[in-house]
Amino acid sequence: MLKNKLLFLTIFILYIHSVQADENLNISINDVWISEAPPTVSVLAAYAQIHNPLSESKSLVAVSSPAFSKVELHLSKVVNETATMEKQESLIIPAKSIMELAPGSYHLMLFEPEKIFKAGDTTALDFRFADGTSISVSATVRKRNNNSHHHEHHHHH
Repeated sequence: MLKNKLLFLTIFILYIHSVQADENLNISINDVWISEAPPTVSVLAAYAQIHNPLSESKSLVAVSSPAFSKVELHLSKVVNETATMEKQESLIIPAKSIMELAPGSYHLMLFEPEKIFKAGDTTALDFRFADGTSISVSATVRKRNNNSHHHEHHHHH
């Protein structure tokens, strides 16, 4: 009988511990990259995956970087066959989901780089959320593969 109580207690403690561990899970930002651009370009685009394992949505309110004068959240849209970009004041990352910042969708616009970034360079990006949490990540500059600039015009049949 004592053995069963002990087993139950052990399982209960492990269960409580795992529930607390879940609460400590936080938003994570992965695969952060900046698209390489010609030296004359004063605005670069950055992409990332924002993973929200929490049970409530999170609101990304600002991104900053010491390497750029300012960073804005943008959404690419095609309206009447014209690609447009809309500045976003914030970005809602739904609970238990991964928000993809990708070419042709939500992305970051990085203004006035302090230097010419080449493929392989890295720089820090600081993501700030409405609840006050802040996550600093390292972004790597990558060449965009040559066929990617056509991706916005694919028609699905």
